Amino acid sequence: MTNKVKKIMAATALSISLITGAFNAVSANSDLKLKEGNEGNEMSPVTIKDTLTWELDGNVVDPTSTYSVTIGNPNIKLYAKNTKKTGSPSFRVEVMHSTKKRVIFNETVAAGESVEIVNNDRYPLVPSGTYIVTIYGGAGMPKGEVVLESSDTKWP
Repeated sequence: MTNKVKKIMAATALSISLITGAFNAVSANSDLKLKEGNEGNEMSPVTIKDTLTWELDGNVVDPTSTYSVTIGNPNIKLYAKNTKKTGSPSFRVEVMHSTKKRVIFNETVAAGESVEIVNNDRYPLVPSGTYIVTIYGGAGMPKGEVVLESSDTKWP
């Protein structure tokens, strides 16, 4: 009987040892994955592909321009600055795909302010092709700057 008890105790000790070893191995592996995941989350430098730099002179009502996005560069950044003095009318920047009619930006820029916004190919998706960029300012005739840049790398 003592022999059976010793065998049961040995088997139990071995089982506990195996379970503890397996737990330690899983824990060590999950720590490794966390460390590897953190390295993968670092942003690589953004390489700009397509650019539109547009100076708004304040002499045209609702001016339009075009902007093309090359295949494989769906991460778009919009920078818009309204150089009119505070108290003057704001203007709105709309960037719409010319054939799909998908609006990827629709931002209002108050007088004396600037806006910087990113669409990393999400909500809405950014298809390649030509976009119509329209500045709506009405009689206020927009004055400032609009810059659009595309990249194959997500913007921070």
